[in-house]
Amino acid sequence: MPITKRVNKLRLPIVFLLCAVVAGVIGYFYAPVLLVSLLLVALAVVSMLQIGAKITSQEDERREAQKIIISTKDFDKGVEKSETNTPSDLSQTHLGTDPETGLSTFPVFKAILEAKVATARRRLWPVTVVQIQLSFIDQVTPSNEEIASSIISFASLLRLTLREADVVARIGDYRFGLILEDTDEEGSAWVAERVQVAQIKAGSTIVHKISAGVAGYPTNGAAPQELFGRSTLALEHALAASNEPGIGKVIVAPTVPYHA
Repeated sequence: MPITKRVNKLRLPIVFLLCAVVAGVIGYFYAPVLLVSLLLVALAVVSMLQIGAKITSQEDERREAQKIIISTKDFDKGVEKSETNTPSDLSQTHLGTDPETGLSTFPVFKAILEAKVATARRRLWPVTVVQIQLSFIDQVTPSNEEIASSIISFASLLRLTLREADVVARIGDYRFGLILEDTDEEGSAWVAERVQVAQIKAGSTIVHKISAGVAGYPTNGAAPQELFGRSTLALEHALAASNEPGIGKVIVAPTVPYHA
């Protein structure tokens, strides 16, 4: 936040402090006014604490919005390869199908999401994006073959767990994207949890966590880019909690005002 804006917000506590100084000077000669001075100092402190909390909240909202903007740009240009398990360039090498899992790739995922959101607008029903990411055990270093086998098995598990009408794509090295039509955020979170349970039942010696981020139309955004960005941000929050007990967090993006 610009310094001038912060100074403007501090006008009230500054006025309180100035009045407190004046009252303190008068109180030096007339004791009862000293109590007024102390009261004004207390009001100034409370005002500064409230303003500080508001400024912090606004800064947090600005950072969250910036992350969403970055994710939206990734959606628009196609996601690039990263060594931090973010969406990779698998989709750019094989434009239709991921050769390892047989799932759709990011360009297909993007095109389908745009079509599904357009349909949801016309038919007035929800559509939800779920991003799921696998995390592997840190204590041992799985071989590339073990990781590849786990990814292929997980892709098969997704096909078996989801409905035929649901869209499943591999959008990153260890990340998968789901598009669930006529399903709200609560139902989609339940689907992600069902995937976690299915993975537990299937068993794996190297899969440590299955984290998920959920965002739906129209609750979390009206455009495909918004849904992708907010589901990405929700997934990042889920990944940040990967040290907590359990198979992994499923986090739903917060509600935003709807703009058609």
